[in-house]
Amino acid sequence: MIKEYGKPLLVFIIVLAITFLAFITVNNSLSVYESGQVLNITDEDQIYSLVGYSKDTNTGKYYFDIVVEDTNIQLSLIYGFIPEDIKINGSILIHSANYNSSKFHSVTIDSGLFDMQTNSVTLEFNSKDNPYNQPVYLTTVTGAKNGISAYDTIFAFNIGMTFLISLYGASLYFHKPSEKYLVWFSLYTGAITLWSVGSILLDTNSILIKHLVSHAYGWSALLDIIICIKIFKTKLPGRLDKLLSSRGVLGILFIWALFETFTPNTFRDYSYLFFFSIGALIYACAKHRKGAWMLLLGQTISLGMRLVVTFSPINTMQVGYWMRVMRYSKSFNIPFVICCLLLINRLFAEKFSESEDLAAELEQSNQMLEVKVAERTKELKNQQRQRSTFMMNIFHDLRTPLFVLNGCVERINSDPEKINQELPVIMERLDFTQHLVEDLFLMAKLEDNKLILETERVPLGELLDKVIKSCLLVSEKKEVLLEYKKYNDCVTWGDEYRLEQAFQNIIVNAIYYTKPKGNVYIDLKSIENMAYVTITDTGVGISEEDLDKIFDRYYRVSGTEKHQSTGLGLSIAQEILKQHQGSIAVKSELGKGTVFTVQLPVIS
Repeated sequence: MIKEYGKPLLVFIIVLAITFLAFITVNNSLSVYESGQVLNITDEDQIYSLVGYSKDTNTGKYYFDIVVEDTNIQLSLIYGFIPEDIKINGSILIHSANYNSSKFHSVTIDSGLFDMQTNSVTLEFNSKDNPYNQPVYLTTVTGAKNGISAYDTIFAFNIGMTFLISLYGASLYFHKPSEKYLVWFSLYTGAITLWSVGSILLDTNSILIKHLVSHAYGWSALLDIIICIKIFKTKLPGRLDKLLSSRGVLGILFIWALFETFTPNTFRDYSYLFFFSIGALIYACAKHRKGAWMLLLGQTISLGMRLVVTFSPINTMQVGYWMRVMRYSKSFNIPFVICCLLLINRLFAEKFSESEDLAAELEQSNQMLEVKVAERTKELKNQQRQRSTFMMNIFHDLRTPLFVLNGCVERINSDPEKINQELPVIMERLDFTQHLVEDLFLMAKLEDNKLILETERVPLGELLDKVIKSCLLVSEKKEVLLEYKKYNDCVTWGDEYRLEQAFQNIIVNAIYYTKPKGNVYIDLKSIENMAYVTITDTGVGISEEDLDKIFDRYYRVSGTEKHQSTGLGLSIAQEILKQHQGSIAVKSELGKGTVFTVQLPVIS
């Protein structure tokens, strides 16, 4: 925890020190004029800070002597907020009432006011405090004109920038209302804009505008803290988090306005409030919130610039004109405002990137979906075509024996003595029809997973012995030799009757497609935890175009002779083996034969 908070705290201290020292150096490099020294003007645009005030212990007033070489040079004083009148030779030169806290004015020192013998004039400050920190500067008439013009330009630029940024934040929120921090960012930059234009609007007669302007500085300082919390979605402990709600923040601003209303209406400095913003940003950095370091850097630079003016009364350091211009034009807020703007742009850019990535993924998904839909459509069409073919084959195979049976019955009716001749044909067709119906019923149950298996230990060697013996009648009738080799016996777990049915279908299928005098070889062996049963025939073989279809229902290899198969044997065998966690593979070479390999898990 110390490491997490220590790193951003250390960065804050280092950046603050560097910024503060850098602007102290800049401020100290600005021109100064010491009381009683001869003013030697080499540049009419040079603006001097006043140092070396003398105090009259009797009156308690401060005095400043301006001495020139040539009284024909027209000098001017540039001044901002002046708490007390400034007199020259007993006459009021600057009235304390004629000021605005964030605006510069100038007054010309008439050459006739100079003592012709000493070429000097004395400024009298009615303030009982040392006026070294008052915004009073000496220059020529031309310097005053150019200096105030430069201030007005910077002032207008900063007002325009903060106003546009406020509109920018409001427009972003209008289009993206889920980003609540944009409201407070817009209000924050709006408060800075209102604070800036206060030097113009304070001359208005509208009580409401004067009231709003008088609180704009305090509101901007408070909203600065709110932004640092809201933009990173930081939560306050317990019930304090309710203060971050819309009502809570508006309540804080209202209470702050009341506090300012009933306190002395002096020129307030709320620089200390910005340390709360720093604390919120250090917390965000410690919690690794995205963009927190950038805001911490911007806020620290703004604070370092601001403290140059804030701490000037402590070390009796004069504040140069251009530093005062930065303060009056609200330039101290600009680094933080710009960093906020960059962070918001970064957050939105990332959201756009995420949207683009999601759109690309969606497009890719749509393309994949279209491909899958096309494949599925093709598959469904193939299934529909196979189903139609399947049904046509069923209708054909059912109609054929029925047609034969009908012919036999007609012949028996016409000649009852032919019953013994027709009876074997009738029995054979009834037997085929019965097998076809049983295979169709079994296939339907297998596809719907409604076939109940009676599981038990099944010795595969003994099972294959029984299957081969039952297939001898078919093989001998076709003059096909069956050879069985058992390299090692093994036991599987399953339904012995259904496994017999599966192997019988495969072996009988091999016999059907093997020509007379051919061979069918059955081998059994086990490797590790798997049993391998290989059925190899020397039959006609299967072409490549038929190889991936032989397990389809009712599919018969093209170009082969007719036999009594229902066309469902291999499909049934495959489904039975799947339900036993097994598999069946086939390899074939046209004209040389086919190899079926069955795999089944074995148990010890």
